Amino acid sequence: MLSMLLAVLETPTEKAVFAQFYKTNHANLHRYAFYLVKSPDHVEDVMQTAWLQCVRYADRFLTLPAEKRLPWMITIVKNTAFTHLRTISRTVPLDPDWDVPAQEEGDVSGIVEVIRAMPEQYRTILELKFLFELEDKEIAQRVGLTPSAVSTRISRGRKLLQEILRKEGYHE
Repeated sequence: MLSMLLAVLETPTEKAVFAQFYKTNHANLHRYAFYLVKSPDHVEDVMQTAWLQCVRYADRFLTLPAEKRLPWMITIVKNTAFTHLRTISRTVPLDPDWDVPAQEEGDVSGIVEVIRAMPEQYRTILELKFLFELEDKEIAQRVGLTPSAVSTRISRGRKLLQEILRKEGYHE
C-alpha cells in the first residue's frame, strides 16, 4: 500500500517524509483502528481510507510540525472508523431465515414488479440502488438528495420491500 500512496506525492522529499511517518506509525495506527472497529475486515477498510485521506491532504500533513503529525493522523483514523461504523450500522440485512419461493435462477421479475409498485420516494431510490447498482453518492446526485437521506430511504425502502414480499408469499 505504501508504494501506491507514495506514487501520489510529487517530490522525493515529500515521499521520504511520508514513508518514514508510515513505517514508524502504521502498526500503532492499525492497532488503534482495530480497537475502534473490532473486526479485521473492517480495520483494513478504515486504514486504507485513512491513509488515502492523509495523502489527499498531503499539503496540510507536510506543513504540520513533526510532533503534530501523529495526533492529526490519529484523528483521521478515529473519524474514519466512526464513519465506517455508522455506515455499516445503517445497513439493514435481510432476515437470514427468509426463504424466497422457488423461481428460475436469476429470475427477479417478481421482485422488480414489487419495487416498481412501491411509493415513489422509495421506488426510485431502490431501483437506482439494486437494479442499476449505483453508489449512494451517485444516487444522491441524480435525485437531488443528500447521501444520508438516500441511505435513510434505502433502509426504510428495504424494510418496506421485505414486508411487501412477505405479504406476497416470499417467506419461509
